[in-house]
Formats: sequence, C-alpha cells, structure tokens
Amino acid sequence: MESGINKRLNILLINSFMPRGSATMVEDMYKSLSEKHNVDLLLKYPIKSTMSVLSVYSRFEYFFLRVSRFFLGKFFRLKNLLFRVNKSIQLPQYHFFGINDANPPVSSKKVLKKIQKDYDLIIVFFWQDMITSKTLYDIYQKTKKPILLISADMFPMTGGCSYFWDCDRLEKSCGKCPGINSSDENDITRKNFLYKKNKLENINCVFLGNTWMNKYAAKSGLFKKIDIIYPIIDENVFKPRDKEYLKKQKNYTGKIILFFGAVNANEERKGYRYLVEALQLLSEKRPELVGKIVLLVAGNNADLPELSGFSVEKTGYLTFDQLAECYAVSDIFLSPSIQDAGPMMLNQSLLCGTPAVAFDMGTAFDILNSQTGYLAKFRDSEDFCNGVISLINKSEEELAFMSKECRIQSLKKYSYKVFRDGIVRIYNEVK
Repeated sequence: MESGINKRLNILLINSFMPRGSATMVEDMYKSLSEKHNVDLLLKYPIKSTMSVLSVYSRFEYFFLRVSRFFLGKFFRLKNLLFRVNKSIQLPQYHFFGINDANPPVSSKKVLKKIQKDYDLIIVFFWQDMITSKTLYDIYQKTKKPILLISADMFPMTGGCSYFWDCDRLEKSCGKCPGINSSDENDITRKNFLYKKNKLENINCVFLGNTWMNKYAAKSGLFKKIDIIYPIIDENVFKPRDKEYLKKQKNYTGKIILFFGAVNANEERKGYRYLVEALQLLSEKRPELVGKIVLLVAGNNADLPELSGFSVEKTGYLTFDQLAECYAVSDIFLSPSIQDAGPMMLNQSLLCGTPAVAFDMGTAFDILNSQTGYLAKFRDSEDFCNGVISLINKSEEELAFMSKECRIQSLKKYSYKVFRDGIVRIYNEVK
C-alpha cells in the first residue's frame, strides 16, 4: 500500500462492535475515507460485510464466548444470591463500561496480532468491551503512528463513566465518584484516571469531538492535542424532500408535525421530563395549536400518557431512508437530551432541511443557531417551549430560508468530504 503526501493513506479504523444507531457512523466513516484511502476496519467479532473487516475473534471463538458467558452469568448470579456478594454500586445514569484500564476486556496481544500492515494512522471510535488506554499504548508502541480518538461519549476523558452529569471531578483526576457513591478521594476512578493519564501522555494521540465535549476534554488534562470533528452522516440518504407532497401522501396536510426519537422516562439523559413539560406549556400558552399538532415519534417504545391531549403517532421500526423521510415531512425536530455527545438525530434532521429545537449542549452547541432552529437554555423547559412556538410562528418564506440554511450549514460540517478532509488535515498536523 502506498502512503505519503498526496497519496492514498493506509488507515486502520477500530470499533468495538457494530450495533444499530451511532455505530452506523462507523460505516459512514469507512465509506468516506475509502473513497480516497485504503481502510481496514478492526472489530471485536466477525461480521458479514463488503468492507475490509478484521476481527479479533474468529467465528468459532465468538460462538464459544457466547456460550461461556451464558453459563458463567448464571453461575455468578447464583453465587451472589447464595453468598450475598456486594459489588460497588454503580448508578446506571453514569453508564460505566469499565473502571480498570490496566485490564482491557480483550487482551492487547490479541488486538496487536491483527495489526499486520504498516498503517499511516489509526482511528478509534467505540472503546467499550474491547480496548482501554493500555491497548492504545500498546498499539502505539508497535506502530509509532498517530492515533485519532473520535469520541462517542465522555468515557475517554474520565476515570470510568461515559456521562458525568454535574460532576466536575474529572478536573481533579476523578475520585470521590458520585457514580459509585464514593467519598474516597483515592477511589478506583482516581486510580484508573491516573493510569489512563500515564498511558495517554506517552502516545501521539488527538481527542476529536464537538466544541461542548472538547471543553471538558481540555479540563481533564488527559490530552496533549484536541481538535474538532463532527459526526459524519450520509448526505445522499439524509436530504430534503418535497414536504407538502409527503404531507399530502401521509394525510398530514394542514398539520404541524413535531418529530422526536422514542423517549424513555427511565433514561434521564434523554430529557423526557423536559420534553413533556415543554409540550404541556405549549398547550397552555397556545391551546389553539394543539388540534393542529401531530407528535411523530420514532419507534414503538415511547409511552406518552402525559401528552394524551395531542395526536401521537408512532412510526415503528424505520430504515434510514424511512427515517430521512420522517425528518423531511416534519416541520420541527425536537431534541430534549440533557447529557449526550450528540444526539445524532439532530444532525440528521438538519441535513434533511428540518429545523430543530434543542438544549444548549452536545452537538447542538455547534450547529443550532437562529438560521437552523432554536438553542434553548439548558434544562429550561419554558425556553424549549418558546423555541417550538417561535418556529411555528415563522412565515413560509422564513421557514423556506431556514430549510435551505439547515442543509447548507450541515454540509459544511458533516458531509463525507468534510469529514475526510478533516481527518487528513489533523493527520498532517500530528504525523
């Protein structure tokens, strides 16, 4: 394989697994980069794909691991029940995937065995259940090539959690972790944070996130270099369509369509209660609008008893093309998340030309403005409601202008070309 300036780069893209949702972003990364460069995708388990895929485990090993985990899981549940084993409490909203970087879920040796080519750079996305900072250190010792960390959440910058809420302990090397109900300055999260710091400071790596994430990554002090990269989305799938035609086709003519992702009252970070409060306020402030509004909800999982006064329609399972059509038929996308690196749906909506309302956090911090939607004050349901009303009140001319701006501004941030050019720029700065 060739490498060098103005030649095809040899890139290894590492991702722990390939579920639905955010992980499809990895496929988009692969497609974008492989247009101009040579790319291999390294996963934990094998998959059927047209991409050039390497896997740490073989199909036989994968089957054996699944069977082993099934029986081991039953054994440890019985052991805990019989002997009342108490583990440290991990509060679910913090999303801990591991608090011991010194012992990666997959041994470094197994990962290194799969790295046989001379790559120019390595990109890492999902870490969970596969690698830790030790793995990154070992990869760097073998390759001596820059490692670009595209962060899917806050895990790379903490002592173990993926979402830290109002905790500022990462500025103090963690410890006293509220996520495990700890009052100990030198608890396991402090030890893990310092271990992570020791490994990362000896690696030529770059943390890549949006402005909101990068602010916290800088406070952690873990990274020598921090840069911006935006979520990549297939602009040929997520694109504007004829809204009026779609509305007529779906019997939505004359309706105001508010679209949002399936919400779960138990998933606090997705902002369910703020969404409910905002829409209840809307019904109080503008009761004449309630009969015109249709709440279009992605998926079937959402139960919205508090919003029974509105017309609610659930989409069921959606392919990406169907999801893009839902954005396009909608007048406003609602994104009430209060702890999220994205959310990805916000970016997808704008690419489809549909303005959005979101809180001042995550990717919204970079992409929402007066021309693309409304950026509400953080955790302020009334301001979120005001944002929805302000967009509903806009004239057809204003909305047409916003729709065009949503598309134009989005393409400048997360098209395939912009992502690819961004990766090459950052590589050239650190190689």
